[in-house]
Amino acid sequence: YPTVEALAPHMHEVRRMADQEEVSGETALLPIQHWFFAQERERPQHFNQAVMLYRAEGFEEAAVREVMDHLVKHHDALRAVFHQTSSGYTAWTRGVDEGTLYTLETVDYREQSAYAEALEAKATEIQSSMELSAGPLVKLGWFRTTEGDHLLIAIHHLVVDGVSWRILFEDFSTGYEQAIQGEPVRLPYKTDSFQAWARELSSYANRPEAAAEDLYWKQLEQAKAEAAPLPKDFAHEGSVNADSEVLTVEWTEAETEQLLKQVHRAYNTEVNDVLLTALGLAVHRWTG
Repeated sequence: YPTVEALAPHMHEVRRMADQEEVSGETALLPIQHWFFAQERERPQHFNQAVMLYRAEGFEEAAVREVMDHLVKHHDALRAVFHQTSSGYTAWTRGVDEGTLYTLETVDYREQSAYAEALEAKATEIQSSMELSAGPLVKLGWFRTTEGDHLLIAIHHLVVDGVSWRILFEDFSTGYEQAIQGEPVRLPYKTDSFQAWARELSSYANRPEAAAEDLYWKQLEQAKAEAAPLPKDFAHEGSVNADSEVLTVEWTEAETEQLLKQVHRAYNTEVNDVLLTALGLAVHRWTG
């Protein structure tokens, strides 16, 4: 149903309301969080995602603080901390009255004509100063310049991802506009909590139907072990991310139209099917 008109008859309203109360207490780790801690990084506290917001007319501190107060109370996972124990790490979602929920540091560069290096150094300092066990895992830097204000929002990757940011941007924008207009900050209803998701995921993994999939994955692992390595021109052990290169390819409008609408008529496929097939063919031609 690729059009709104065709899709509309199949829509139905979801009437279930997620629990709107504050979430706190012990929270199960997700598989990706287990993976993160298994890496035994030298500085696990410095693994953040960050954005720098810009406003030519500057930010109002009271409004920023008001909307951030609401964000960290509304999105319970932002209050999480992680404790190392003898058997690994555990997660704890702090209550709203349980310690500092975020920090906001202000630096004024309005008297300086060249401040880029100092600003970058300060942003790095803020991002690297998180403590997983004490929190907070949300830190802000407000940089005032003659061209306007830059607002750094840094959050540890353990509690935020790319999809989360889209929601946070929308909530921050809405809440900030409400605050500067003197209105109370009102955010959308909460969806199911991170804590509930972790609990449900753990429960699902221990059900018989999930255990029945073990054989499939073990067979896949065995096939992987028997597969020949990909060919390479030379071996280099000192590979680092700084040596990587990004290659961007842009399709024409006609090619995009073919991929999205025309190629699927043959086998009723979807875009991902076609891209994966193309990848498989390319690897096969390369490696045999």
